[in-house]
Amino acid sequence: MISREILKTAIDTIDDTQLEILHHIILAFSKPIPHTVNHSLSENINPLKDSIVFENDIISPIDLLWKAEQ
Repeated sequence: MISREILKTAIDTIDDTQLEILHHIILAFSKPIPHTVNHSLSENINPLKDSIVFENDIISPIDLLWKAEQ
């Protein structure tokens, strides 16, 4: 595990853009992790279900007979 002193030294050597990104990462990790499941999202796991009707061979060209062995 990295020591605080090594981490502080590494932070002192990065530029302002990287420091801003690091700050956002630290803020994201400092937020509490929610323990509830959003049920509205879990209901939409398969939003395309039942939106397509399969009839006969789905890879055949429309209005043409097609034989796979040819």
